[in-house]
Amino acid sequence: MTTTVPKRTLSVLMNALSSGVVPRRGLEYIAVGRKKETETFVSDLEDTAEGGGAFRFISGRFGNGKSFMIQMVRNYALDRGFVTMDADLSINRRLTGSKKEGLNTYMELIKTMAVKTRPDGGALEPMLEIVADGIVEDLKASDMEIDQDSVFKKLTKMTESMSAMQHYRDFIKMITSYCIDHASEKDDIPSVRWFKGEYDSKNEVKRDLEISLLINDENWYDMIKLWAGFSRSVGYKGLVVFIDEGIVLYKLQSKQSRQNNYERLLTIFNDIMQGRSSYLSMYVCGTPEFIEDQNRGLYSYGALRSRLTTGRYENGYDNYLGPVINLRPLTNEELFVLLRTVKGLHEQRYDYTSEIDDQKMETYLRSVIANSVSPSLLTPREVTRDLISLLDTLHQNPGLRFDNLIHGRKVTPDADPADDIIEGLDI
Repeated sequence: MTTTVPKRTLSVLMNALSSGVVPRRGLEYIAVGRKKETETFVSDLEDTAEGGGAFRFISGRFGNGKSFMIQMVRNYALDRGFVTMDADLSINRRLTGSKKEGLNTYMELIKTMAVKTRPDGGALEPMLEIVADGIVEDLKASDMEIDQDSVFKKLTKMTESMSAMQHYRDFIKMITSYCIDHASEKDDIPSVRWFKGEYDSKNEVKRDLEISLLINDENWYDMIKLWAGFSRSVGYKGLVVFIDEGIVLYKLQSKQSRQNNYERLLTIFNDIMQGRSSYLSMYVCGTPEFIEDQNRGLYSYGALRSRLTTGRYENGYDNYLGPVINLRPLTNEELFVLLRTVKGLHEQRYDYTSEIDDQKMETYLRSVIANSVSPSLLTPREVTRDLISLLDTLHQNPGLRFDNLIHGRKVTPDADPADDIIEGLDI
């Protein structure tokens, strides 16, 4: 029996799947397989909440579930009190570059900052508002002046565990500045622009905020660490950062640009894995080529290759505890379960019962596999998108039948459809 899904979530879920993109909501209703991977991520979050963290690369072919996996982890983290940030790399958003590409990535991460009450991003100012309101209330209750000195002292006491971090004082000065401006109901708050990385020069920063620190390509990761510590200081469990489309770095034409980005990636990797950051985990997604290609991928950078290559004893076995998690393709049986779930959600959205039973669903999957270039290249994205297209067509054209739309050789399993579907799909 299909679980009843809230109408708005169902609409978002089905619209995304029909377009071949990963939905922000409702993933738990279609999650299939990935048990061992999920256990690893849950363990990472527990470590992060204890003051540690993790850095992992998630590897998989296009459409094989990387984005789906990180969105699942993101939703899980939000539900359990973490702050999250996420960004897709692009030609203008990288880890470092000569035209503020690293800063652009930071700006996207800040834009997508999310908490449980703001799961779609834009949580920066609401978080700061809550902190500012709390400090103002405390000061009023103690009959203290709401000025720079009293707010700064209050904040430094709240965040004393961060005091040794680089750029800590400037960061807290900007939180202080925000609290003062917010308390005076100022509309355009300069410190918000600073947090978002929108200042272009140190002179502008000094003029508006009386500090000299400009967020740029060189120090944006230091700011991410400060946000992780601050998140913990104000009641969250830590910060989880997701970076997708690592293949963008692999495709950079300039070898020097690739190497510069891989060097920055190595710096962040070492920092987190060696425990020099706290309450921070980061996940970077890419294709196997992005990681394993020895001419252009991460393996082309010796220091990264030595950290990411599989151990001599793995010998083809799965390892979900190392720095690289290779997402295996879903089995035919898991694809079948996924498709049956999607069919149920489609019926629920449009309030009808389709003619596609388990036998026809098996026929559909066999047809898709038979018509693919290689069964091993079949992805969940393709089969779910095509199934929704099939269901849409049948639902809107009552005269059509399933067999009219499935081309090629018709497959009629010898076994009754109620028999073992898994055995029937083992082709």
